[in-house]
Amino acid sequence: MSAIRTSKFLSLVLRHAPEKVGIVLDDAGWTDVAKLLPALAAHGHPLTREQLAELVAASDKQRFALSPDGTQIRANQGHSVDVELALPAASPPARLFHGTVSEFLSSIRATGLVKGARHHVHLSADLETATKVGGRRGKPVILVVRAEAMARAGHVFYRSANGVWLTDHVPPEFLEAPESPDHPDPAGGAGPSRGAKVAIAKQTLAACEAGRYVTRGGATVELTAMIERAVEGTVSHDLGTYVAAPIRPRVATTAISVTGESTIEAIRRLAAGPGHVACLNFASAKNPGGGFLGGAQAQEESLARSSALYRCLQTQPAHYARNKANRSALYLDLAIYSPAVPFFRDDDGGWFDVPAACSVITCAAPNAGALRQHGRFVVTEVEAALRTRAAFVLAIARDAAIDHLILGAWGAGVFGNDPVMVARTFADLLRGPFDRTFVSVVFAVVGGPGAPNHDAFAATFPPS
Repeated sequence: MSAIRTSKFLSLVLRHAPEKVGIVLDDAGWTDVAKLLPALAAHGHPLTREQLAELVAASDKQRFALSPDGTQIRANQGHSVDVELALPAASPPARLFHGTVSEFLSSIRATGLVKGARHHVHLSADLETATKVGGRRGKPVILVVRAEAMARAGHVFYRSANGVWLTDHVPPEFLEAPESPDHPDPAGGAGPSRGAKVAIAKQTLAACEAGRYVTRGGATVELTAMIERAVEGTVSHDLGTYVAAPIRPRVATTAISVTGESTIEAIRRLAAGPGHVACLNFASAKNPGGGFLGGAQAQEESLARSSALYRCLQTQPAHYARNKANRSALYLDLAIYSPAVPFFRDDDGGWFDVPAACSVITCAAPNAGALRQHGRFVVTEVEAALRTRAAFVLAIARDAAIDHLILGAWGAGVFGNDPVMVARTFADLLRGPFDRTFVSVVFAVVGGPGAPNHDAFAATFPPS
């Protein structure tokens, strides 16, 4: 009898049909190993205690758990029989994943993810596991669950002993799914398709032009005054002529955190509280908004699709013309500051009930990828440019009296900079000349633990 067949049979017995072999599960799903082994043997699956322990340890998803003394066993999750696992509530990461197949998408879009006969909806912390789960039924489609947003809305999450995240229901508004199974998102199947992003961008521009939008609930939200203030206050800065204020501490201490949320999610969270909030726009040096009108997906494109930022950037054509004329992928030490830009859409294109005001510092990191491609990459030059420009960004934020500053893996995406170098650059500045300058600094690095960019920042800025 193969180990795989025995493992599947054990899953059946411990999750769904203990009566099939004549055993009983207690309220928490445990059963005695001494009673289980002869019951398995009587049904064609003989195991010794040692073989059972090996099967538990070798399970690819750690489906089972033995008690510390080895006398009891249970399934870690996935039950359809009435058990109470007594798992404590846990705070989920910003995003979790669920693997499915295209035939279920229509139902999921209508009702969300439901637990069905199981006790919970099962979610994965990484794409690889979700892909394997979805692949059991055919070509996998990966759904992204905005778990942190769900938790803020009152949904409860649990984490099983083998790392599976559990919740009772995922409503459709918290799901990011490809528009069509035949046209998945180029970033791996999560989030709106390129065509949908183009449509979202056009809707955002139309809302800015009209000076208003209508929420999902039918309420009209006025934008005109906020947009006018942001556009009129937008200014360009050149490091060569910038006159910085004297450096001095503004606060007793700065709270620095690394999160798995997007910049938009961080803006919405921080803008709901007191203080002046600003974010760094990981900008294209040559095009306002980057490629957001064509459905491109990077941090700047997300910001432009979600706010009036594009209207602000359009007022500074000389900024982009200078970088184009420079003809170097190191780019120039230039930045644009836009005050209190109204953000009114989430990463999926949903409308906010109330706009969130966030000032934006638009500044391009050196494009290490382009420099490598043209044989002009010199690590010391790139590092020096990063350090100079990061200090410039922090000076602008300090002089604008920013309380809460949202940063991230600046230039470590399509620009190909080393995330460790970027993280250390900001660490040297925030622990040096800009120590105690801001109330809080949030490094919003999408992907969460396990993603290289997130891990580089988490290692540099460990929780205090």
